[in-house]
Amino acid sequence: MKQASFDAICHPQIQSLMQVNKDKLQEWINGLGSPLHLLFPEIFKQNIFAFKQVLDRHNINHKLLFAKKANKAQCFAAACAQQQIGIDVASIAEFELALAAGIKGDDIGLSGPHKCDRLLSLAIAHNALIAIDSLNELKDLVCLARLAKQTRGVRILLRIRPQSQKKSRFGLATAELDQAFSLCFQWREHIYLQGFSCHLSGYSTAQRGEAGHQLIDYIVQAQQLGFKCNHINIGGGFAVSYLADDSWQQSLDYEAFHGSKTFAGFYPYHNPCTGPDALEQVLQQKNEQQQMLGQRLRELSLCLMLEPGRALLDQAGISLFSVQGCKPVAGTSDCHIATVKGMSFSLSEQWFNSEFLPSPLLIPSRENIPLADTGAESLYKVAIGGNTCLDDDMLSWRFISFEQYPKKQDLIAYINTAGYQMDSNESAFHSTSPPRKIAVSLAGETITWQLDNQ
Repeated sequence: MKQASFDAICHPQIQSLMQVNKDKLQEWINGLGSPLHLLFPEIFKQNIFAFKQVLDRHNINHKLLFAKKANKAQCFAAACAQQQIGIDVASIAEFELALAAGIKGDDIGLSGPHKCDRLLSLAIAHNALIAIDSLNELKDLVCLARLAKQTRGVRILLRIRPQSQKKSRFGLATAELDQAFSLCFQWREHIYLQGFSCHLSGYSTAQRGEAGHQLIDYIVQAQQLGFKCNHINIGGGFAVSYLADDSWQQSLDYEAFHGSKTFAGFYPYHNPCTGPDALEQVLQQKNEQQQMLGQRLRELSLCLMLEPGRALLDQAGISLFSVQGCKPVAGTSDCHIATVKGMSFSLSEQWFNSEFLPSPLLIPSRENIPLADTGAESLYKVAIGGNTCLDDDMLSWRFISFEQYPKKQDLIAYINTAGYQMDSNESAFHSTSPPRKIAVSLAGETITWQLDNQ
């Protein structure tokens, strides 16, 4: 199986940056340190526009929120304000950062399991939309809402555990719904039930469509009880394709991993239907009466809420690591390990006890300019390790085939890392500072950048 199965999809502008402006990359690393995360807010905005196009084409009233957990960078939050979309948060810090970026409280969604009183109070004060995860959380919110003595009701969604997610720890069971309705009706002066939401694992568009129909059924039920609710929130989970080759899983049988490492599973790195196209499939999902989800949303004048994270960040960032050295692997004839300045914590597929499979790119320094082409087709098989004293600190357990031998000050670039990879698992282990991020703007041949404060 060919190595091409693991070649990362790379945005043309980013590809040009790495090929034409190698000196600029080295300059940033020299000045700001390794690893360094490069962010591309304009690509993020393009992804927002693509989602909006699908929703507008279906003439669906909608509310798009960026799931802040997918990347902490403030440049993306600022782009949300510019594009007039909301942000979904799950912590006090995320809430405050959303406000600081210019997001209005009305456009902030608060999710997560049982939330602390301080976070709920912050949401009440700013009129955020709160997803209620349990009956006890609803009771806590009622107490806080009564103390706040506001003239407006606190806006909530009841977070339901869908039928397909029986093992999930999130959301209300169907059997708890009647009690939730009773509490909302009893305290209707303080609580405004705006609709329903759900949390879905995986990337099945069919499951998302089915969950959307289920939430609409709850809307109809609630309206019959007298509630004026009209919002459903189906969350995120719109897949991203990191690889162009759909044979990557079969290719794994031909790959070698350092230490004979094995993994239980991988992210679906190639997807035939991603991002906005996946949303299109969700909207076309039919219920038992053969009604499409988009059709029901229009006919009932409902608002569809989405919380994409990874899908909005597709191609919006890369991660650069500087090579500190390389050595042969004992007991092998053709395998090597490159040590980079940085840790696997900054490439968070390890968070899932898995491997980030798209092959990184080796960007040689001036001192590692290749010799004249001799016609040889030799490749160097290189695993990539972090610079900690942990044996398992490996950025790439898989031996990557490079055309050149990695040398000191070369750069290794991991592509498409903005969605979760950069900082979901980052650490100050060994008393090191977390990697810096810079927001890069590419306008023709002009490159501008600024340090991101997150």
